[in-house]
Amino acid sequence: MTILEDINRVIEAYKKNYSTLSIDSLLNAKDKLVTLNFNLAEEVAEAKKQYNAGYYIRKISIIKQKNSYINQGKSAAAAEAMATSENAENLKVELGWEDIAYRLELLLRQSNKVVDAIQQRISFLKVEKKNAEYSQNT
Repeated sequence: MTILEDINRVIEAYKKNYSTLSIDSLLNAKDKLVTLNFNLAEEVAEAKKQYNAGYYIRKISIIKQKNSYINQGKSAAAAEAMATSENAENLKVELGWEDIAYRLELLLRQSNKVVDAIQQRISFLKVEKKNAEYSQNT
């Protein structure tokens, strides 16, 4: 996924050079990361949509099959077990999307924390710059 690779590149560059970057460079890194985070948020939303779709497809399929088995004379417990067993592939798909959604959401939260750290660094450097200018003028 290129969004994650791009985010990783920005974060790695920040991690290696955070103490020597200028305010402008930090602002550029922050802007790039914020834009990438927006794109990642869209990916998170799509993964959650797919996960929810998989969940409801599996649940509806189990209910339909369970009712079919009950109508054939199976006990409710046996019908539930058979229907659940027959929907193992749907469960696998659902869990795959759930895994992707949670992973992307976690990465988005962490990336947003890096944006916050960059903003704090920018604020600190601005104060330092202002203090240095004030010292030179007095």
